Amino acid sequence: MKIKSCGIQVPYSSAEFILNILRKHRIINLELEFIRKEKAIVIPVLISIEELKKVLESVAIEFKYILDSFCFVKKEKQPNNLFEAVNESIPENLHDRIPKAFDIIGDIVIIDIPEDLLTYKLELGEALLTLFPSINSVYRKASAVSGELRIREIEHLSGKMKCETIHIEHGVKIAVNICNSYFSPRLGHEHKRIADLVKEGEIVIDLFTGVGSFPLHITKYNICTVHAIDINKEALISLEKSVAINNLKGMIIPTHGDCRLVVDTLPKADKIIMNLPGKAHDYIDVACKIAKPGTIIYFYQFVSDTDSLKEMEKILTDKLSKQDWQIKEIISFEKIRESAPREIHACLEVAVIPQQK
Repeated sequence: MKIKSCGIQVPYSSAEFILNILRKHRIINLELEFIRKEKAIVIPVLISIEELKKVLESVAIEFKYILDSFCFVKKEKQPNNLFEAVNESIPENLHDRIPKAFDIIGDIVIIDIPEDLLTYKLELGEALLTLFPSINSVYRKASAVSGELRIREIEHLSGKMKCETIHIEHGVKIAVNICNSYFSPRLGHEHKRIADLVKEGEIVIDLFTGVGSFPLHITKYNICTVHAIDINKEALISLEKSVAINNLKGMIIPTHGDCRLVVDTLPKADKIIMNLPGKAHDYIDVACKIAKPGTIIYFYQFVSDTDSLKEMEKILTDKLSKQDWQIKEIISFEKIRESAPREIHACLEVAVIPQQK
């Protein structure tokens, strides 16, 4: 049965941004199906066009949208989560293995499927495509992140077979190619947290920038300069695309190469970002070459979930000491996320100075 109702038509790349706004105001009409077009999606709402205009006027929107009355199809009863969507297709003894979490990157979902559920990977892929109307593609993690480029193998499960998407975090558009670059949507809050700490006119150096999430957040609202270094050329190509589609206040200077090999081309930094957990400690010598007395380092590491601050402080102190530097002040310690059982991804923010002779 078709029902005429108010709706908003937006490009697929901007759907998640609009959905977040509509969810916040609780005005999505959940009884109606979304309309999928070739390049856009139409979302049904519970309020009038005039009321919807007022909601959208308070938000900075940088893409075209259409408000109109559309003919929507009334929904059949829909599952609320992945378990409800697939539990009838999967044996009961495997129900506890159905993933509860997955990554949504723009209009792409990437899911980690346990080995004993791989027989049902296509069912899981189709279910995810149905659960999220703004999603166009579903992939599964086929390997761990590895190699100097920090990428993983992925396998297409359902929807469009594509690699490129636009992910939006706190109003920042991030171009991502999931096939040739590493990106975690779970670090969105951390990207913004660091950006909020940067002051006007500062020089920031991101030694392992990837697709440039930190630099994009920092320069979106700050008049400053960020040097974005990465060994993955494809990741920097994505960064250049992001620069073109964001109205940035600051400047990003991308540099392709191993940070150790390009360090002599870099200026002294007010702030240094070292988000390469598990390996960042091997590059403290690089950080010291671009530091000045009082430089702030954001040092990321995988550490145990007990005594994690002491563990990180010891690692950093030992590495700095070998370069004749020391911690002047521990400014903050943040537990970012759980990275493995009894292990966390954490950030230690410190100010450093040369060792006193």
